[in-house]
Amino acid sequence: MRDIDRTLREMNPVRTGREADQVRLDAILSTSPAATAAGRRPRVRPRWVWAVAAATVTAGVFAYVVVDPFGVSTQPALAVTPSPLRVQAADRPAADVLKEIADRIDSRPDTRSEPWTAEHFIRDDWALSSRIDNVQVTSAVITEHRETWQQPDGSARWKVETLPPVFQNAGQRKVWESAGSVGKEPQEWSGDAGAKAVVEPPATVDGMHEWLANGQDMGPGLLYEVIPERFQDHVFSPAQRAALLRVLAATPGVTHAGTVKDRAGRTGEAFSLTGRFGGLPNKRTLVFDPATGDLLAYEEQLQEDTGKLNVRPYSVIGYSTFLKAERLS
Repeated sequence: MRDIDRTLREMNPVRTGREADQVRLDAILSTSPAATAAGRRPRVRPRWVWAVAAATVTAGVFAYVVVDPFGVSTQPALAVTPSPLRVQAADRPAADVLKEIADRIDSRPDTRSEPWTAEHFIRDDWALSSRIDNVQVTSAVITEHRETWQQPDGSARWKVETLPPVFQNAGQRKVWESAGSVGKEPQEWSGDAGAKAVVEPPATVDGMHEWLANGQDMGPGLLYEVIPERFQDHVFSPAQRAALLRVLAATPGVTHAGTVKDRAGRTGEAFSLTGRFGGLPNKRTLVFDPATGDLLAYEEQLQEDTGKLNVRPYSVIGYSTFLKAERLS
């Protein structure tokens, strides 16, 4: 799965600043979700990362019109995006807050089921330029609700359904309706993947850093990519979460943004990283539960330069809300 993670990161021009490989994109986008599901693992951004790439390659087309089952429909000049998480600003050093959470949970007992039959994950994902039935959707925010079961041998199955479209005002809803109301009816699909080696994360800081890096030269930007990916396919013990938080505490450039309520209404501590991780200037935020060290949310927000993407400056271009991670006995 980590080879797939790496390939997806390299192909996404939002992060790399490069033009996507159109031949590879065309092959992927012409394949139905059902056909591709069996060949890949669930990810933080399983479907839309290709759509974002396609939107960048052909921005002149997708910024204004899209071919859908209703014909050519006018889309908004600027894509509809969700409001950013509202953070109550703080001025404490990120390392201090992260270490406090790590110290709080480090010695707690590991209550994960042993032996276990599956690790169960639930999360909500959204991204700029989501595609519904191969139709580009820029007139509404349509979130994917994903549930995954991973067995001890690394095999996995998952199911996904789209949630009702979200708008910030009535005018956006009217534009979406005029564009064919794409996504009005819930979409569902599922998939599975065969066995793959699963390595239990270490509970030491050095070991956790090495495990997260997986042989790569991991700077701060890549760490912010990898952490959400690992929280969607591993149920961590308290000691492992503490080690991960200490890795983040030692990472340069991380700031404590403050306290925030995520999109599920849970309160967490937000830690942000701003930079140009090989592409457009962006700010990425990880939100952790201060009592457990669990990852609650991930958000990616562009800064003033939006490149070829048809969004306003400082728009959110993707988020994940981690709703559940448990071991089933």
